[in-house]
Amino acid sequence: MSNRARFHEIGEKLYTSVKEYLAHHLDYPTDVVLGICWDTQDIVIDSPSKIDAAYEQFSLGEFIGINEQGYFEPRLL
Repeated sequence: MSNRARFHEIGEKLYTSVKEYLAHHLDYPTDVVLGICWDTQDIVIDSPSKIDAAYEQFSLGEFIGINEQGYFEPRLL
């Protein structure tokens, strides 16, 4: 199964996690990544060194787009 299909399966969780990050980005460290544990479909956003090895890490920028008004918003792959 490709990552795109896997992302689609957890799309709502991804969208919610990224939306939460964007709403409270100042509460997070500056070096954050998005981690996904495919076995549990759990998603975390934190510093790479703080994320358990069971999580595959992705650049958070892959899940953020810019809308027509120039604002950042969650983007699904």
